[in-house]
Amino acid sequence: MAIPPTSPRMMAHLLRRAAFGATPSEWQHCMSIGLAATTNQLLHPESIPSTLDQFESEVTNQFVNPDDIGSLKKWWVYRMVHSPRPLQEKLTLFWHNHFATANFKVDNPQWMWQQNQTLRAHSLGNFRTMLGAIARDPAMLVWLDGALNRKGRPNENFGREMLELFTMGIGGGYTETDVKEAARAFTGWRFDRDSSAFLFSADQHDDGIKTFLGQTGRLNGDDILDIVVRHPSTAAFITTKLYKFFVNDSPSSDDIASLSKIYFDSGFDIRAVVGHILTSPTFYSPAAYMAKVKSPAEFVAGTIRALDAPFTAAGTVSESVRVMGQDLYNPPNVKGWPEGRMWINSMTFLERVNFSNRFISELTRHGNFSDNLQAAIKSRPDRIVTPDAAVDAVWSVFMPGQSATPETRAALVAFAADNGQPNQVHFEGSAPGLTALILSSPEYQLA
Repeated sequence: MAIPPTSPRMMAHLLRRAAFGATPSEWQHCMSIGLAATTNQLLHPESIPSTLDQFESEVTNQFVNPDDIGSLKKWWVYRMVHSPRPLQEKLTLFWHNHFATANFKVDNPQWMWQQNQTLRAHSLGNFRTMLGAIARDPAMLVWLDGALNRKGRPNENFGREMLELFTMGIGGGYTETDVKEAARAFTGWRFDRDSSAFLFSADQHDDGIKTFLGQTGRLNGDDILDIVVRHPSTAAFITTKLYKFFVNDSPSSDDIASLSKIYFDSGFDIRAVVGHILTSPTFYSPAAYMAKVKSPAEFVAGTIRALDAPFTAAGTVSESVRVMGQDLYNPPNVKGWPEGRMWINSMTFLERVNFSNRFISELTRHGNFSDNLQAAIKSRPDRIVTPDAAVDAVWSVFMPGQSATPETRAALVAFAADNGQPNQVHFEGSAPGLTALILSSPEYQLA
């Protein structure tokens, strides 16, 4: 364990990366128990009761309609905002982009929802188990044509992407022959369209001798998955993606060697790898701090959570996330979203600004904004009577422990000044606009 002393700066960093920020009450709880205990709590979601799954199983079509992809998008953002198990939800988002599957081809919201639940269930579990579940998943079998893979006419799509994008990575050491042999091994994998259950059609399976990555025998699909999860390239590929998701885009060879060892020593345990990342010196290093761009889902969910605002105040949240460049359940292709700086361009940034303005306007219209903001202020002066104090108060809600650049701070202070008077402020009057400017600042786009 290499967790630094608890501070607002480090706690905010942990909760941006391993969660979707925090509500005011969650912030107080996390600061009271400290970084180490908060990290342990995040890593063990099963220890935290959640009513969301029960609600999901009992819900009527009034809120979650499993036949409507728009309803499912909204429900997933709702989970990001309200789940008491945020790391589990954050990793569900990670694995959705890793095993990128899109409804524009699958054309079955229920199968997409089923895959989403599978990713959530295995998000911190065993990678081999998750890989097997996804390989049998109806949405994946349609997305990568696995259901069309049959004896005598093998379809290479799933086998190729499984090696290139899901396990070993491009240049991971496999050959075209390995792709073809993997395709033969997965022949006969089907699913029942009525029950969505996996089926194996023995009469469509090629049971002949195959040689894959140097191993020869009557290999089937599970044999292929067993071989690839034990390959060093898979360990490096998976741990590199997890490192980049949680830390920054520049892992060292030592970082990946250390994580690969944990991957193997733990028996492919995702929790062990993520736990090492979140407790490593690198995670809390200056090179990791504010080194990532928030994804649209992170931006929207984190903004709502910071004010503990009603979900309805955010309007059509999934549509906002889509316009920002992240259409949930519809990654652009099998490679997923490119992420990073690609999240920000003139159109997507404009939607971040527009979403923030709509959100604040809706809260203000219902008279909740001032109450939510006052409850969320993390450093409360007795009286907010100057522009500087107003900026400090609102900034602490969204960027605790992080200083604004001189340029950003000067712009915020100038805005907060009452009628241009440098030592006067009408806090309630300026707070909505001040909040909108902070949400549009360069600093707030970073995680």
